[in-house]
Amino acid sequence: MRRAAIPGLVVLAVLRLPSLMEPHWYTDEAGYLNVARQLLQGKILYLQTWNNKPPLMLWTYALDVKLFGTSELALHVLTLITGAVTIAAIVWAASRLYTPRRAMVAGVIAAVILGLPIVDAELALPESLLIAPLTWAGAIILVNILRGDRTAAQRRIPWWPLGAGALMAAAIAYQQTSVAETSAFFLAMLLARKLFRRDAFIFLGTVVVITLVWLSAAVITAGAGKVAFALAGFYVNYTKAALPSSAVGGVAHFALALAATLLIAIGAIAGSHRDRVEWVLMLWAGATLVVTAVAGQPYPHFLAPAVAPLALLAAGLPLPSPAWVRSHFRREFIGQGLQVVGLVIAIVMAKVAGLDWLPILPSSSDSHTLSGYYGGAAWAAFDPTWRTTWLDDFDYRVAGDAKVAAWVARNGFSGDTAVVWSYDAWIYALANLQIVMPTPPIYNDEVLLGSGGPVEAYVATKQPVLIMVDVKSQVLFPEITRLLDSGEYVDEYQTYPYTVWVRADSVSHLP
Repeated sequence: MRRAAIPGLVVLAVLRLPSLMEPHWYTDEAGYLNVARQLLQGKILYLQTWNNKPPLMLWTYALDVKLFGTSELALHVLTLITGAVTIAAIVWAASRLYTPRRAMVAGVIAAVILGLPIVDAELALPESLLIAPLTWAGAIILVNILRGDRTAAQRRIPWWPLGAGALMAAAIAYQQTSVAETSAFFLAMLLARKLFRRDAFIFLGTVVVITLVWLSAAVITAGAGKVAFALAGFYVNYTKAALPSSAVGGVAHFALALAATLLIAIGAIAGSHRDRVEWVLMLWAGATLVVTAVAGQPYPHFLAPAVAPLALLAAGLPLPSPAWVRSHFRREFIGQGLQVVGLVIAIVMAKVAGLDWLPILPSSSDSHTLSGYYGGAAWAAFDPTWRTTWLDDFDYRVAGDAKVAAWVARNGFSGDTAVVWSYDAWIYALANLQIVMPTPPIYNDEVLLGSGGPVEAYVATKQPVLIMVDVKSQVLFPEITRLLDSGEYVDEYQTYPYTVWVRADSVSHLP
């Protein structure tokens, strides 16, 4: 197994090298990191600081911040580790399900997809962290489904369902949508001929108990309503905004997703008698892809959890002879055929997530290309001047964030209260500023407080020392102009795309 894992781990490490040079640029990372900073300051999650992710996601960031500060390198080393752990799980399972050569192929397939930035797996996002426990849980379950021994199982305590359940509970504590994969694994364990139903219920019970523990803690500290909105209610309008505008289109969207789910599940039931695990892998991959399809959001990282089952499925595909096809086609069509149809539907619907950093296209003006990513990184490693250009290509705010943070430190405002009126919240962390908003990214404050005025009114009552306004976000949320025009704040510094406004009674403190 160790030798089979080496090629995949090497490929992953090589492909991830540019990620270790990336700047602070991804807005979701900024949101998680700033909430983590507030948790370390003693604020209560969902009550005094807000995010729509479960606690483990945010406390993982808090640990990273505690150890390494605001280091982007540390965040990407973290996802390099979770990627390596994921590949180890894939190879471990494949070496027990297939041949050593196929295990190596599965590891390399996963390494290429997770190593390239096409699904943003290098970023410290819920999907890039949860894939480690999720994949190990799936690997353990797969191996026991294929190689389980009911006779031996009667004579011992079934520890493996407890371990798999704890891993899936961790995945759910990173991203609540992992409930879908948990359901798929539970169904697979119920259907598996070599497992006791006891094993399935021990697995599910472990997941439920651990999840209820952290949910109860969150409810006790923040209240049931706030926790329910953060982890479930927030996603109602979030998903609705991505759905077809017509009622018929919305119904068709969910009906198609339901059809894919039923086809995959019914196919699993029909094919569970087989001595291979393709039916489990399609059930696993389908769970991830249907969730992505239902969400309808253009975020490639939603696809990352599907890499493991699809890599195992691709590596394990048999190469049957014509005679084998004729003898097995009718018997296998009912189960495997239904699953394939359902999986294809889910894949087509999940295409909305898209891919990032695509190969360069002649008609494309997008700077996010693989040639720019890898070629630019190689050049930037040896040319400091080009390095600045390469870093700025990640996002239009990268240079402005750094310049504003330097201005804040230079003028003695570090540690003061501030509002960053922007989709991007990196300045809070880079300049060590106090956050007065319910949540760092301004677009989520618009969700929590209301759009068109309440957020500006909230800022006015808090009277932060600094307000940094991103010109593009001011167009999207123009109400902040009322406060800026009131005379309470003075325009003191401009650097694209920001204007820094200082509270009038603090201007005299400037050197």
